[in-house]
Amino acid sequence: MTAQAADPVAPATPHTGTVSLGELLAEEDLHVDAVTPVVDAGRPIRYVYPTELADPSPYLSGEELILSVGVPVAGRPDDVVRQYVATLQRRGVTALLIGLGDVLDELPEALVRSCTDHDLPLLIQHAAVPFRRIIDWTEARRARDREADAREHELGALLRWFVAGTLGVGPVESALSDHGLAGAPVAVCAFPAEMHAQVHQLVDPHAGAVAALGDHIVALCPHTAEFSADLAASSLACGVAVGADAGSMAYAIPEALEALREAARWRRAVRIDEIATLDGLLAAVPKVRLVPFVHQLLVPLVEHDDRHNTYLVSSLEAFLAPGNDLTAAADQIYVHVNTLRNRLAKIAELTRANPLDETDRINFRIALWAARNMGMNDGGGSRAARA
Repeated sequence: MTAQAADPVAPATPHTGTVSLGELLAEEDLHVDAVTPVVDAGRPIRYVYPTELADPSPYLSGEELILSVGVPVAGRPDDVVRQYVATLQRRGVTALLIGLGDVLDELPEALVRSCTDHDLPLLIQHAAVPFRRIIDWTEARRARDREADAREHELGALLRWFVAGTLGVGPVESALSDHGLAGAPVAVCAFPAEMHAQVHQLVDPHAGAVAALGDHIVALCPHTAEFSADLAASSLACGVAVGADAGSMAYAIPEALEALREAARWRRAVRIDEIATLDGLLAAVPKVRLVPFVHQLLVPLVEHDDRHNTYLVSSLEAFLAPGNDLTAAADQIYVHVNTLRNRLAKIAELTRANPLDETDRINFRIALWAARNMGMNDGGGSRAARA
Protein backbone atom coordinates (compact mmCIF):
# COMPACT_ATOMS: atom_id res chain seq x y z
CA MET A 1 0.00 0.00 0.00
CA THR A 2 1.32 3.40 -0.94
CA ALA A 3 1.06 6.37 1.35
CA GLN A 4 -1.39 8.91 -0.02
CA ALA A 5 -0.73 12.21 1.70
CA ALA A 6 -3.32 14.89 1.05
CA ASP A 7 -2.47 18.41 -0.03
CA PRO A 8 -1.95 20.19 3.32
CA VAL A 9 -3.82 23.26 2.14
CA ALA A 10 -6.86 21.41 0.80
CA PRO A 11 -8.40 18.53 2.70
CA ALA A 12 -10.73 16.13 0.97
CA THR A 13 -13.54 17.91 -0.82
CA PRO A 14 -16.85 17.94 1.07
CA HIS A 15 -19.78 16.23 -0.59
CA THR A 16 -23.51 16.27 -0.22
CA GLY A 17 -24.69 13.35 1.88
CA THR A 18 -22.83 11.17 4.29
CA VAL A 19 -21.68 7.60 4.72
CA SER A 20 -21.87 6.01 8.14
CA LEU A 21 -19.07 4.19 9.90
CA GLY A 22 -21.26 1.09 10.08
CA GLU A 23 -21.78 1.12 6.30
CA LEU A 24 -18.04 1.32 5.77
CA LEU A 25 -17.38 -1.66 8.05
CA ALA A 26 -20.18 -3.67 6.45
CA GLU A 27 -18.71 -3.37 2.94
CA GLU A 28 -16.75 -6.62 2.64
CA ASP A 29 -14.92 -5.62 -0.55
CA LEU A 30 -13.11 -2.83 1.33
CA HIS A 31 -11.55 -5.25 3.85
CA VAL A 32 -11.80 -2.73 6.69
CA ASP A 33 -11.90 -4.07 10.26
CA ALA A 34 -12.48 -2.34 13.58
CA VAL A 35 -9.72 -2.75 16.16
CA THR A 36 -11.35 -0.79 18.98
CA PRO A 37 -15.03 -0.99 19.96
CA VAL A 38 -17.44 0.93 17.72
CA VAL A 39 -20.08 2.21 20.10
CA ASP A 40 -21.94 4.26 17.51
CA ALA A 41 -22.03 2.66 14.06
CA GLY A 42 -24.09 5.61 12.84
CA ARG A 43 -21.19 8.05 13.11
CA PRO A 44 -21.19 9.99 9.82
CA ILE A 45 -18.24 10.20 7.45
CA ARG A 46 -18.49 13.45 5.51
CA TYR A 47 -14.89 13.51 4.26
CA VAL A 48 -12.27 10.92 3.42
CA TYR A 49 -8.89 12.52 4.15
CA PRO A 50 -5.64 10.66 3.38
CA THR A 51 -2.86 12.36 5.32
CA GLU A 52 0.44 11.58 7.02
CA LEU A 53 0.65 14.91 8.82
CA ALA A 54 1.57 14.64 12.48
CA ASP A 55 -0.92 17.42 13.22
CA PRO A 56 -3.62 17.78 10.54
CA SER A 57 -5.89 19.78 12.85
CA PRO A 58 -5.68 23.06 10.82
CA TYR A 59 -7.27 21.20 7.90
CA LEU A 60 -9.99 19.33 9.80
CA SER A 61 -13.58 20.48 10.15
CA GLY A 62 -15.10 17.37 11.74
CA GLU A 63 -16.51 13.97 10.71
CA GLU A 64 -13.48 12.96 8.64
CA LEU A 65 -12.24 9.43 8.07
CA ILE A 66 -8.46 9.76 8.35
CA LEU A 67 -6.51 7.39 6.12
CA SER A 68 -2.86 6.84 7.10
CA VAL A 69 -0.16 4.21 6.61
CA GLY A 70 1.04 5.03 10.12
CA VAL A 71 3.77 7.62 9.61
CA PRO A 72 2.50 9.89 12.45
CA VAL A 73 2.73 7.04 15.02
CA ALA A 74 5.46 4.71 13.73
CA GLY A 75 8.30 4.54 16.27
CA ARG A 76 6.93 7.48 18.21
CA PRO A 77 6.95 7.75 22.03
CA ASP A 78 3.68 6.91 23.76
CA ASP A 79 3.00 10.54 24.71
CA VAL A 80 3.34 11.62 21.07
CA VAL A 81 0.90 8.92 20.00
CA ARG A 82 -1.57 9.98 22.70
CA GLN A 83 -1.29 13.60 21.60
CA TYR A 84 -1.94 12.62 17.97
CA VAL A 85 -5.08 10.69 18.90
CA ALA A 86 -6.28 13.43 21.25
CA THR A 87 -5.92 15.97 18.45
CA LEU A 88 -8.04 13.91 16.07
CA GLN A 89 -10.69 13.31 18.72
CA ARG A 90 -10.79 16.98 19.68
CA ARG A 91 -11.31 17.99 16.04
CA GLY A 92 -14.32 15.68 15.71
CA VAL A 93 -12.75 13.02 13.47
CA THR A 94 -15.10 10.07 12.93
CA ALA A 95 -12.42 7.37 12.76
CA LEU A 96 -8.74 6.69 12.08
CA LEU A 97 -7.88 4.00 9.54
CA ILE A 98 -4.34 2.60 9.39
CA GLY A 99 -3.27 0.74 6.29
CA LEU A 100 -0.89 -2.06 7.27
CA GLY A 101 1.98 -3.37 5.17
CA ASP A 102 3.93 -0.28 4.12
CA VAL A 103 5.13 1.43 7.29
CA LEU A 104 3.49 -0.71 9.97
CA ASP A 105 2.98 -4.48 10.02
CA GLU A 106 1.04 -4.25 13.27
CA LEU A 107 -0.47 -1.46 15.32
CA PRO A 108 1.45 0.10 18.22
CA GLU A 109 -0.15 -0.78 21.54
CA ALA A 110 -0.06 2.90 22.54
CA LEU A 111 -2.22 3.73 19.52
CA VAL A 112 -4.82 1.09 20.38
CA ARG A 113 -4.95 2.23 24.03
CA SER A 114 -5.19 5.90 23.13
CA CYS A 115 -7.99 5.38 20.61
CA THR A 116 -9.90 3.30 23.17
CA ASP A 117 -9.42 5.92 25.88
CA HIS A 118 -10.54 8.76 23.58
CA ASP A 119 -13.45 6.85 22.01
CA LEU A 120 -11.92 7.30 18.55
CA PRO A 121 -12.70 4.24 16.41
CA LEU A 122 -9.48 2.68 15.13
CA LEU A 123 -9.73 0.73 11.90
CA ILE A 124 -7.24 -1.29 9.88
CA GLN A 125 -6.95 -2.24 6.26
CA HIS A 126 -4.46 -4.86 5.17
CA ALA A 127 -1.84 -4.62 2.45
CA ALA A 128 -2.68 -4.82 -1.27
CA VAL A 129 -5.95 -2.91 -0.79
CA PRO A 130 -5.44 0.67 -1.99
CA PHE A 131 -6.94 3.63 -0.19
CA ARG A 132 -8.35 4.66 -3.56
CA ARG A 133 -10.93 1.90 -3.23
CA ILE A 134 -12.37 3.52 -0.08
CA ILE A 135 -12.43 6.95 -1.69
CA ASP A 136 -14.15 5.65 -4.83
CA TRP A 137 -16.68 3.65 -2.82
CA THR A 138 -17.52 6.65 -0.64
CA GLU A 139 -17.98 8.91 -3.65
CA ALA A 140 -20.23 6.33 -5.35
CA ARG A 141 -22.39 6.16 -2.23
CA ARG A 142 -22.59 9.93 -2.10
CA ALA A 143 -23.56 10.12 -5.76
CA ARG A 144 -26.33 7.63 -5.11
CA ASP A 145 -27.49 9.66 -2.11
CA ARG A 146 -27.48 12.88 -4.14
CA GLU A 147 -29.69 11.26 -6.76
CA ALA A 148 -32.05 9.98 -4.07
CA ASP A 149 -32.11 13.41 -2.44
CA ALA A 150 -33.03 15.04 -5.75
CA ARG A 151 -35.86 12.54 -6.28
CA GLU A 152 -37.19 13.19 -2.77
CA HIS A 153 -37.23 16.95 -3.32
CA GLU A 154 -38.87 16.52 -6.72
CA LEU A 155 -41.62 14.36 -5.22
CA GLY A 156 -42.00 16.82 -2.34
CA ALA A 157 -42.42 19.76 -4.71
CA LEU A 158 -45.00 17.85 -6.73
CA LEU A 159 -47.04 17.01 -3.63
CA ARG A 160 -46.76 20.54 -2.27
CA TRP A 161 -48.03 22.02 -5.55
CA PHE A 162 -50.89 19.54 -5.61
CA VAL A 163 -51.95 20.36 -2.05
CA ALA A 164 -51.76 24.07 -2.90
CA GLY A 165 -54.10 23.52 -5.85
CA THR A 166 -51.58 24.63 -8.50
CA LEU A 167 -51.15 21.15 -9.99
CA GLY A 168 -53.66 18.61 -11.27
CA VAL A 169 -54.01 15.06 -10.01
CA GLY A 170 -52.39 13.46 -13.08
CA PRO A 171 -48.73 13.90 -12.02
CA VAL A 172 -49.56 12.61 -8.54
CA GLU A 173 -51.19 9.52 -10.04
CA SER A 174 -48.08 8.95 -12.16
CA ALA A 175 -45.77 9.40 -9.17
CA LEU A 176 -47.72 6.90 -7.07
CA SER A 177 -47.70 4.45 -9.96
CA ASP A 178 -43.93 4.85 -10.42
CA HIS A 179 -43.45 3.91 -6.75
CA GLY A 180 -45.84 0.96 -6.91
CA LEU A 181 -48.43 2.73 -4.74
CA ALA A 182 -51.32 3.05 -7.19
CA GLY A 183 -54.60 1.18 -6.84
CA ALA A 184 -54.59 0.73 -3.07
CA PRO A 185 -54.80 2.89 0.07
CA VAL A 186 -51.59 4.66 1.04
CA ALA A 187 -50.35 5.39 4.57
CA VAL A 188 -49.18 9.02 4.63
CA CYS A 189 -46.71 9.60 7.47
CA ALA A 190 -45.19 12.99 8.35
CA PHE A 191 -41.89 13.28 10.22
CA PRO A 192 -39.45 16.05 11.13
CA ALA A 193 -36.76 16.42 8.46
CA GLU A 194 -33.95 15.53 10.89
CA MET A 195 -35.31 11.97 11.16
CA HIS A 196 -34.42 11.23 7.54
CA ALA A 197 -32.19 8.20 8.15
CA GLN A 198 -34.59 6.60 10.65
CA VAL A 199 -37.50 7.14 8.27
CA HIS A 200 -35.70 5.24 5.52
CA GLN A 201 -34.96 2.39 7.90
CA LEU A 202 -38.69 2.14 8.59
CA VAL A 203 -40.00 2.75 5.09
CA ASP A 204 -37.51 1.05 2.75
CA PRO A 205 -38.41 -2.57 3.72
CA HIS A 206 -42.00 -1.75 2.69
CA ALA A 207 -41.03 -0.25 -0.69
CA GLY A 208 -42.32 3.15 0.34
CA ALA A 209 -41.51 6.55 -1.12
CA VAL A 210 -40.06 9.52 0.77
CA ALA A 211 -40.77 13.15 -0.13
CA ALA A 212 -38.96 16.20 1.25
CA LEU A 213 -41.27 19.10 2.14
CA GLY A 214 -39.14 21.80 3.72
CA ASP A 215 -38.83 21.12 7.43
CA HIS A 216 -40.79 17.89 7.11
CA ILE A 217 -40.56 14.49 5.46
CA VAL A 218 -43.64 12.72 4.16
CA ALA A 219 -43.40 8.98 3.67
CA LEU A 220 -45.90 7.18 1.44
CA CYS A 221 -46.24 3.46 2.16
CA PRO A 222 -48.67 0.68 1.34
CA HIS A 223 -51.39 0.75 3.98
CA THR A 224 -50.81 -2.82 5.11
CA ALA A 225 -50.98 -4.59 8.44
CA GLU A 226 -47.24 -5.26 8.22
CA PHE A 227 -46.35 -1.61 7.84
CA SER A 228 -48.81 -0.56 10.56
CA ALA A 229 -47.20 -3.08 12.93
CA ASP A 230 -43.68 -1.85 12.18
CA LEU A 231 -44.78 1.76 12.62
CA ALA A 232 -46.42 0.99 15.96
CA ALA A 233 -43.31 -0.88 17.13
CA SER A 234 -40.95 1.95 16.20
CA SER A 235 -40.01 4.79 18.52
CA LEU A 236 -40.54 7.43 15.84
CA ALA A 237 -42.98 10.27 16.43
CA CYS A 238 -45.00 10.92 13.31
CA GLY A 239 -48.38 12.06 12.07
CA VAL A 240 -50.39 9.47 10.16
CA ALA A 241 -53.26 9.75 7.70
CA VAL A 242 -54.56 7.46 4.97
CA GLY A 243 -55.11 8.38 1.34
CA ALA A 244 -57.49 6.19 -0.64
CA ASP A 245 -56.13 7.38 -3.99
CA ALA A 246 -54.04 10.10 -5.63
CA GLY A 247 -56.77 12.72 -5.30
CA SER A 248 -57.05 12.19 -1.57
CA MET A 249 -53.42 13.29 -1.10
CA ALA A 250 -54.74 16.87 -1.17
CA TYR A 251 -56.12 16.41 2.32
CA ALA A 252 -54.18 13.34 3.58
CA ILE A 253 -50.89 15.25 3.54
CA PRO A 254 -52.21 18.24 5.56
CA GLU A 255 -53.85 15.73 7.91
CA ALA A 256 -50.56 13.93 8.50
CA LEU A 257 -48.71 17.21 9.06
CA GLU A 258 -51.36 18.32 11.54
CA ALA A 259 -51.16 15.00 13.39
CA LEU A 260 -47.39 15.41 13.57
CA ARG A 261 -47.85 18.43 15.86
CA GLU A 262 -49.53 16.20 18.44
CA ALA A 263 -47.10 13.36 17.77
CA ALA A 264 -44.20 15.59 18.81
CA ARG A 265 -45.98 16.22 22.10
CA TRP A 266 -47.10 12.64 22.68
CA ARG A 267 -43.78 11.19 21.41
CA ARG A 268 -45.36 8.48 19.31
CA ALA A 269 -47.19 7.93 16.05
CA VAL A 270 -50.51 9.78 16.10
CA ARG A 271 -53.33 9.14 13.62
CA ILE A 272 -55.38 12.09 12.45
CA ASP A 273 -58.56 10.52 13.81
CA GLU A 274 -57.06 10.70 17.32
CA ILE A 275 -56.96 14.50 17.27
CA ALA A 276 -60.00 16.31 18.68
CA THR A 277 -58.97 19.86 17.73
CA LEU A 278 -60.13 22.48 15.27
CA ASP A 279 -56.81 22.20 13.44
CA GLY A 280 -57.21 18.44 13.17
CA LEU A 281 -60.71 18.88 11.78
CA LEU A 282 -59.58 21.46 9.23
CA ALA A 283 -56.75 19.22 8.07
CA ALA A 284 -59.36 16.64 7.09
CA VAL A 285 -61.49 19.10 5.12
CA PRO A 286 -60.95 19.21 1.32
CA LYS A 287 -59.17 22.41 0.37
CA VAL A 288 -61.91 23.47 -1.99
CA ARG A 289 -64.22 23.88 1.02
CA LEU A 290 -61.77 26.26 2.69
CA VAL A 291 -60.97 28.53 -0.25
CA PRO A 292 -64.14 30.65 0.23
CA PHE A 293 -63.10 31.47 3.80
CA VAL A 294 -59.85 32.91 2.49
CA HIS A 295 -61.48 34.82 -0.36
CA GLN A 296 -64.25 36.32 1.75
CA LEU A 297 -62.46 36.98 5.03
CA LEU A 298 -58.77 37.53 4.20
CA VAL A 299 -58.45 38.74 0.62
CA PRO A 300 -60.30 42.05 1.33
CA LEU A 301 -57.94 42.68 4.26
CA VAL A 302 -54.82 41.88 2.25
CA GLU A 303 -55.94 44.16 -0.56
CA HIS A 304 -56.68 46.98 1.89
CA ASP A 305 -53.29 46.53 3.58
CA ASP A 306 -51.54 46.68 0.21
CA ARG A 307 -53.37 49.78 -0.95
CA HIS A 308 -53.29 51.78 2.28
CA ASN A 309 -50.20 50.41 4.05
CA THR A 310 -52.31 49.22 6.97
CA TYR A 311 -51.91 46.18 9.19
CA LEU A 312 -55.33 44.58 9.38
CA VAL A 313 -54.21 40.99 8.79
CA SER A 314 -51.44 41.04 11.38
CA SER A 315 -53.78 42.74 13.86
CA LEU A 316 -56.39 40.04 13.30
CA GLU A 317 -53.76 37.33 13.78
CA ALA A 318 -52.68 38.89 17.07
CA PHE A 319 -56.26 39.22 18.31
CA LEU A 320 -57.05 35.57 17.46
CA ALA A 321 -53.83 34.17 18.94
CA PRO A 322 -54.43 31.69 21.80
CA GLY A 323 -54.79 33.41 25.14
CA ASN A 324 -55.00 36.90 23.71
CA ASP A 325 -57.69 39.44 24.53
CA LEU A 326 -57.85 43.00 23.25
CA THR A 327 -55.27 44.27 25.71
CA ALA A 328 -52.83 41.38 25.23
CA ALA A 329 -53.14 41.58 21.43
CA ALA A 330 -52.56 45.35 21.46
CA ASP A 331 -49.47 44.88 23.60
CA GLN A 332 -48.19 42.17 21.23
CA ILE A 333 -48.32 44.46 18.20
CA TYR A 334 -47.31 47.61 20.14
CA VAL A 335 -50.45 49.69 19.60
CA HIS A 336 -52.99 51.29 21.91
CA VAL A 337 -56.04 49.15 22.61
CA ASN A 338 -58.26 51.75 20.96
CA THR A 339 -56.15 51.51 17.80
CA LEU A 340 -56.74 47.77 17.76
CA ARG A 341 -60.49 48.31 18.29
CA ASN A 342 -60.53 50.63 15.28
CA ARG A 343 -58.71 48.05 13.16
CA LEU A 344 -61.16 45.30 14.16
CA ALA A 345 -64.03 47.62 13.27
CA LYS A 346 -62.45 48.19 9.84
CA ILE A 347 -62.12 44.43 9.41
CA ALA A 348 -65.85 44.04 10.17
CA GLU A 349 -66.68 46.77 7.66
CA LEU A 350 -64.63 45.17 4.87
CA THR A 351 -65.70 41.56 5.45
CA ARG A 352 -69.15 41.95 7.04
CA ALA A 353 -67.89 39.60 9.73
CA ASN A 354 -67.21 40.83 13.28
CA PRO A 355 -64.02 39.49 14.94
CA LEU A 356 -65.66 40.16 18.32
CA ASP A 357 -68.49 37.74 17.52
CA GLU A 358 -67.74 34.14 18.49
CA THR A 359 -69.08 32.56 15.29
CA ASP A 360 -67.29 35.03 13.04
CA ARG A 361 -64.14 34.62 15.12
CA ILE A 362 -64.15 30.88 14.35
CA ASN A 363 -64.59 31.65 10.66
CA PHE A 364 -61.62 34.01 10.73
CA ARG A 365 -59.54 31.31 12.41
CA ILE A 366 -60.50 28.88 9.63
CA ALA A 367 -59.46 31.43 7.00
CA LEU A 368 -56.11 32.06 8.65
CA TRP A 369 -55.49 28.32 9.09
CA ALA A 370 -56.21 27.67 5.41
CA ALA A 371 -53.92 30.48 4.27
CA ARG A 372 -51.13 29.30 6.55
CA ASN A 373 -51.32 25.55 6.04
CA MET A 374 -52.69 24.90 2.57
CA GLY A 375 -50.56 27.00 0.29
CA MET A 376 -52.90 29.96 -0.02
CA ASN A 377 -50.87 32.43 2.04
CA ASP A 378 -49.97 35.43 -0.09
CA GLY A 379 -47.81 37.02 2.56
CA GLY A 380 -50.36 39.56 3.64
CA GLY A 381 -50.27 38.38 7.21
CA SER A 382 -46.53 38.48 7.60
CA ARG A 383 -46.19 42.22 7.85
CA ALA A 384 -45.20 43.44 11.26
CA ALA A 385 -47.71 45.68 12.99
CA ARG A 386 -46.74 49.28 13.32
CA ALA A 387 -47.15 51.37 16.38
